[in-house]
Amino acid sequence: MRVRYPSMKHHFARVAPRYRQMRDLDVTAVRRIARIIRQLAKSEFRIVILDVGSGTGRYLESVLAESALETTHRCCALRYDVMREMLGRTSASSRSPCRSIKSVVGLAECLPFAPDTIDAVLTFNAIHHFNAASFLAGVGRVLRPGGKLIIYTRTPEQNRCTVWGTFFPRFAEKEDRLLTETELAAALDQTGAFGRAEPCAIPWKVETSLSRLIDQARGGAYSTFEFYSRLEFEEAVQVFERRVVEHFKDPSRIMVQNDHLLAVAAARSMS
Repeated sequence: MRVRYPSMKHHFARVAPRYRQMRDLDVTAVRRIARIIRQLAKSEFRIVILDVGSGTGRYLESVLAESALETTHRCCALRYDVMREMLGRTSASSRSPCRSIKSVVGLAECLPFAPDTIDAVLTFNAIHHFNAASFLAGVGRVLRPGGKLIIYTRTPEQNRCTVWGTFFPRFAEKEDRLLTETELAAALDQTGAFGRAEPCAIPWKVETSLSRLIDQARGGAYSTFEFYSRLEFEEAVQVFERRVVEHFKDPSRIMVQNDHLLAVAAARSMS
């Protein structure tokens, strides 16, 4: 049985002011998703996009910019998150063609939208924070037939291969909320609302440095760090730093693996 952890509200309220600076952006995933959005937009005069667990909205903004939708009236974009603090953080340099992206506060498991009204539901690095069954059932309700659910996440296997899973003590062990590819496919099938999902691994190498990694850990870039006691975390940081120095020739310039999974499923007609 998957353990349900207490609310992460305190964590995300604390990290909201610096969240954008702490996390990297997967440009390859953005481009793939933008192609899907462009295809949907071809058949719709006005496309409605919902980003659930949007946080600061950096992925939504990037996808919309890459999609190059021509005018604001062709796209209605909604940022949806339980945290007002995260929704309040937007990019001053956003190139999004939807200049008035709307923000809505609410739970992922209780989407307050009418049936068959959304063309695309996106969620980036967030589904492990949701009750997957309730969330997917809600998505199946609000998506129009043929609409797309696009899930960007990391599997436990991918998590173990990251710099954190490899070198940070117990990081992969503590992070037990992530869904395997098999679990995600089963959860989608169980709703009966979607066609066959098309999951694919997205390889992603990130150039970083030990100092940035330490800043990310201390800044709470990943909610997994909330599962450490203060003393345990400080001891883990010291071990992590030593391991990275021993493994990489130049800790000021290192290349790390940060692969993710992209799953795309189309909504079936429920009539």
